[in-house]
Amino acid sequence: MKKIFFAVMFVVLTVTQNCAAEDIWVAHWNSYNIDLYAIEDTITSDITDIGYRQFTVSTKVVKDGQLQQIIEWTFSKYKNDMWRYETNMMDDLRTTIVIPRNVVFEFCMDKIGWSYVIKDDHGIKWYY
Repeated sequence: MKKIFFAVMFVVLTVTQNCAAEDIWVAHWNSYNIDLYAIEDTITSDITDIGYRQFTVSTKVVKDGQLQQIIEWTFSKYKNDMWRYETNMMDDLRTTIVIPRNVVFEFCMDKIGWSYVIKDDHGIKWYY
């Protein structure tokens, strides 16, 4: 009876540990042989009453099956301005305009259920 109890506990603990949130593959960068995974349960979003939108997500950078680093992204937009981003790898004092087709941005927007528009501004495209 003890053996059965321990076997059941082992199975329960093993299954519980494997049922965490998923890492979703979002891109493969051929030139670096890198795969990028979004950590689904890290996606958070917020909208303020003054028209500021923001969401964050962490991604895993994997090369040859080995985790290289985790990058934390913050995407933000104020009213009718274009979408911008910053990561934990960047200087804290600036953001960068998100250029289409950013797979991390589009994946998260789909998960959150927010819409976006890609506008062409004299040959340069931006997310709005």
